[in-house]
Amino acid sequence: MAAGTFGGVWLGVGRAVDLAGDYFVSHEASAAPSAPLPNALVRIPAAKLRVEMPAPKWSTIFDAPDEVLLAPLGATPVTRVKLNHGGTSLSLRLDFASGARAAFKPEQNHPQSEPRKEIAAYRIDRLLGIGHVAPAKSVRFTMDELIAATDPESRKYTTGRMLDEMIAHGGTVRGELQWWIPEIRDAKLLGSTGMLRVDELEGIALWTSYLQVGATIPEELRPLVQQLASCVLYDVVIDNADRWTGYNTKASPDLKTLYVMDNTLSFSLFTFGHEGNLFPLHRMQVFPRGLVEHLRGLTYESVKRALDTGEDAGELAPLLTPGEIRAILARRDHLVGYIDEQIAQFGETAVLALP
Repeated sequence: MAAGTFGGVWLGVGRAVDLAGDYFVSHEASAAPSAPLPNALVRIPAAKLRVEMPAPKWSTIFDAPDEVLLAPLGATPVTRVKLNHGGTSLSLRLDFASGARAAFKPEQNHPQSEPRKEIAAYRIDRLLGIGHVAPAKSVRFTMDELIAATDPESRKYTTGRMLDEMIAHGGTVRGELQWWIPEIRDAKLLGSTGMLRVDELEGIALWTSYLQVGATIPEELRPLVQQLASCVLYDVVIDNADRWTGYNTKASPDLKTLYVMDNTLSFSLFTFGHEGNLFPLHRMQVFPRGLVEHLRGLTYESVKRALDTGEDAGELAPLLTPGEIRAILARRDHLVGYIDEQIAQFGETAVLALP
């Protein structure tokens, strides 16, 4: 019955084929919630925040430091360009003479894919100490070198798309390079009816059921469930409108590690955020303590500092506008306010029960 109720409400949120249209014209969730919520957003008290905390130095899920993974990307000539499948925007896989490989999202005429936002998402992930977004940096190529490296068997089609969709400046194209995760699969977990994708109705109903006060997370599912809880908070803060729309949740082959990918449709000016992110949030009562503490410590200055640091920070600058940064903090305030309501009802130990 719970799954049925969940499905009915979730379908009300909608899974539009052309998500970009919804992203730019829809109202944010607080204006028109799809169903009554247990804790109405209008009643959320002021969030209990902390003084600014230093950027965490936690490790990431990747095998090497960010600077090591990023260094060879774009440092040698491009030897192969191939289209990535899926989605309506233009995404390319680039191989380099050094043997390195990267995903490349260029500046393009698809408004749902802004490469600066992928870099911003990576830096916010590191600021919060999550470590699940692949490292990314800005870059520029000439159109000629990209066309010359396209696969011969698909050169006509790939070249046509690049010429039609890329935004070039004097024959050069700016964009974002992201370290290529070698092997991924759809993130799934085992339910009573078999393996379920974590972004389908039954799958979401299952893992949110484990994030209730007093619930027991099966040991074999604990790593993925804990990471999904962090992902929900992260997506609310950056307002990623594309996480739960289908096939955008990927994991390692053993289903133990969640990769937080495809973040270009993020950082709106909404102060509460999209329903697609608030829906799972408002069905959770248990949260990761460490991430919540770092969310409390976010300030405008700490976010701006994280966005402005690092090699090639200026290539696509500014990564976020002042309004987009203020919206991050507004969403954080409502998010932490909701968590504080749960703490008031159930107690801090029960609610902040994840590490």
